[in-house]
Amino acid sequence: MSDQIPEPDAWIVTNRLVLRRPKPADLSDYIRLHTDPRTYEHSPGSMPSPERCRQRLADDLTDWEHEDLGYAGVVDRVTGEVVGWAGLRHKDSDSGLLNLYYRLAHDRLGAGLGREISRAVVAWAAEHRPDALVTAMVDTVNAASLRTAAAAGLVQMGTRLAKDEPDGEPMAYFEAPSVHAVPSQAVDATIREAVVDLWVRVNDAGGSVGFLPGAPRRDVAAALDRHLDDVHERRSLLCVLRDPGGKLRGIGLWEHSRGFPYDHAAGLKRLMVDPGAQGRNLGRLLLGGMVGIARRELPWVELLRLDYRDGLGLGDFYGRAGWTEVGRVPRGLRLSATDYRDDVAMARRVDGTPLR
Repeated sequence: MSDQIPEPDAWIVTNRLVLRRPKPADLSDYIRLHTDPRTYEHSPGSMPSPERCRQRLADDLTDWEHEDLGYAGVVDRVTGEVVGWAGLRHKDSDSGLLNLYYRLAHDRLGAGLGREISRAVVAWAAEHRPDALVTAMVDTVNAASLRTAAAAGLVQMGTRLAKDEPDGEPMAYFEAPSVHAVPSQAVDATIREAVVDLWVRVNDAGGSVGFLPGAPRRDVAAALDRHLDDVHERRSLLCVLRDPGGKLRGIGLWEHSRGFPYDHAAGLKRLMVDPGAQGRNLGRLLLGGMVGIARRELPWVELLRLDYRDGLGLGDFYGRAGWTEVGRVPRGLRLSATDYRDDVAMARRVDGTPLR
């Protein structure tokens, strides 16, 4: 079979899986997945009956019909088998909260599929549902799911009782970081210093953001001030990624006023995340959130562009987010007398449709 479910069923595609809209014919798979007691080891009381599964699937179909979002079938891209159920649903009828959920067939546990799903779904929400807060509730004894939530970028914000189990044990409560554009008038000395601090840490960790490790802070600050001049003149847009508690975790800029014949394009500049939070999916969240910001706040922009130096795996990172390599200059960058790197250009359409 093809390695990708045809549109319009596909919602999110990952390396090994397709998350697709549910359909009535999924009932047998839904019951199979949700009535296996082996997958309810940490919360046996929450396993639904077959009749309850029928109602839940009906609710999922309704969510997709009314909101174009909900819990979806998880399909193995190689075999076509439904191996799980996952997605986002408005929590407690609150349009401002989206609950992250996944459940996998018992024989597919331990292969990292939950992590693959969760990272992709949370990044999708950062781009397409910026006004809703992604949350998750996890049993405190379920170490694997706790690690999965953290790897998806979520931050534990204490514990809470599940609404449908008020007499149960408190569960770990997680929230996703947020990505916001900073209005030019709000760019002050506090933000400037926090960004310089972050940029210096990224440099010293070997990040590809315009400097080599050990670059003087004053040089970084001067480079930032040139960007901020463009922000104040509304030629660039500063975007920030913050943890739920407000800590700055990443930044990026859209350079969007280059003039004719580039009026329809924006360039991605200085995308960086806190090196102390590596492995937490923050780069994908920031990038997805920034694409969503470009779509909403730069409505004249059709094309997104970026350049990067090779050697750090950035091409794979951007490729997974829908970017396409459109040019490469071998040894176009010289970092030292013996260290040459390719200078690579990538692009994507802001609406996500393929480049033509």
